[in-house]
Amino acid sequence: MEFRELSEEEFERARFGCDNFLQSVEMYRRHKALGREAYLVGVRDKKTQAVVAKGVIMTHKWYLGKKLCRVPGGWVLDYEAKNWQEVLGFLTEQAKEFCAQRGGIVIEIAPNVVAQARDGENNIVRGGEDHLAVKAELVKLGYKYLGEYECTKWTYALDLKDKEAEEIFRSFREGHRRVMKKGIKSGVKIRELSNGELGILDGIIADTAKRRGFHDSGMDYYRTMKEHFGDRVWHMVAEAPRYVLAGKVEPEDEDDKKMVPIAAAMFVGSGEEVIYLCGGSRAEYKKLGAPHLIQWEMIQRAKEAGYMRHNFYGMKPVKGSGVYMFKQGFHGYVREMLGMFALPIGMLGKIYTARLKEITYACIKGEEGN
Repeated sequence: MEFRELSEEEFERARFGCDNFLQSVEMYRRHKALGREAYLVGVRDKKTQAVVAKGVIMTHKWYLGKKLCRVPGGWVLDYEAKNWQEVLGFLTEQAKEFCAQRGGIVIEIAPNVVAQARDGENNIVRGGEDHLAVKAELVKLGYKYLGEYECTKWTYALDLKDKEAEEIFRSFREGHRRVMKKGIKSGVKIRELSNGELGILDGIIADTAKRRGFHDSGMDYYRTMKEHFGDRVWHMVAEAPRYVLAGKVEPEDEDDKKMVPIAAAMFVGSGEEVIYLCGGSRAEYKKLGAPHLIQWEMIQRAKEAGYMRHNFYGMKPVKGSGVYMFKQGFHGYVREMLGMFALPIGMLGKIYTARLKEITYACIKGEEGN
């Protein structure tokens, strides 16, 4: 095997089951366009010339001229292959040297790999997907396990393969179906925003972030994601007639018929799935089910485009969590990812990682997250 930098074409051609939008040429280009340092690297089999592992390394300035090297979405390789441990070990060793030569003191990775298969109630599915051996191997290689530290460890997904749209809709929780039907009857419409309308998305998410206390990614994020992913990024908005929002039975004039934005969201298509990245809504209109209808619109679009999974993305499967309950209503299942790992480089790296603490929480059944 040999480790080296890859061209964009080489990186793009190498496909694996854990490919994800964070580990993509598009994200590499976006990072570079923002004036940041980034590298496309990989491991190639000398005999077959095939790329057997790859990764986008993104650096961030630290102190004393040193850098933090991050691989969001983790090393991408075939974790089902017979020699995955050999490939991962070689990649780790070589990447560590590569980053050290560029001033790196740590390599942080969050693999796009399911730890254990779970159902919609967060119960472990016996005999299902299990990659805890990957976690153990990473620790053996010198990575420190950090759990949910600065990563999306818990997601919620809905499989679309071999299902008709009507069947999917009927599987939703009754309350979800009811509020969606009410929204449709009230005239709520879903459409895609143009690039010139991103202020609508930005405004709604900013208001929601302030109200609920989460991070607001901001206009530059929405704009640059569209610039680099093109038609694989969707900025969606739900609108309702002004007279409906005012509590009127029918419009009194043309102004009453105008459509008013009440919810918005952003999605990206990656590999076999469409991922819900962020969204927000006007709390006073929650009975119209606008966020539900945006998700339903994108589920249908994903299905029509041939995607196999709709990924509602981050949440914490804790009883009573509103976000968890909202996503559960679409009758999918919990995806527990491996979490964050940090590999120290040199003495500074050891000092840096020693201060990093594992983050976890009590799951819905009272067990500890893996």
